[in-house]
Amino acid sequence: MKTDTPQASPAPQLTQLTEAELPLALDFRYRMMEESGMVPLLAADWRELTHALYAEGYRAGTIAHFGWRENGEIVATAGVMIRDDFPVNTLKPRRYGWIMDVYVLPEHRRRGHARRVVEETLAWLRAKGVVFARLVASEQAKQAR
Repeated sequence: MKTDTPQASPAPQLTQLTEAELPLALDFRYRMMEESGMVPLLAADWRELTHALYAEGYRAGTIAHFGWRENGEIVATAGVMIRDDFPVNTLKPRRYGWIMDVYVLPEHRRRGHARRVVEETLAWLRAKGVVFARLVASEQAKQAR
């Protein structure tokens, strides 16, 4: 005799996104830009340009995105890029981490998800020997603290 037992939802988890999941990271980036009023500034080919840059960085190990997964779906993301541009390239570290694409779906906010994914970007940078990081937060994100 077979009984119907409800299937437990998978446990929430932190995960590094794969190159195949870049479209999802770009969707989250767009929503972030939309909420901050930046969409009118996006170039018509922003998605293709960003996808190409991110894919190259994923393969080179200089860009990553992390997601918080609940019930099998990503509900929060944060990305990170290792950069070596001026003026940091004139200092001893020569490179720094740029934390980007931090976005949490509205119905999942105020639960610590942004903190979790950002902390993972910092751990990723430390593992690569990067000791300096920058994050430019939107006014909305600053108010959520």
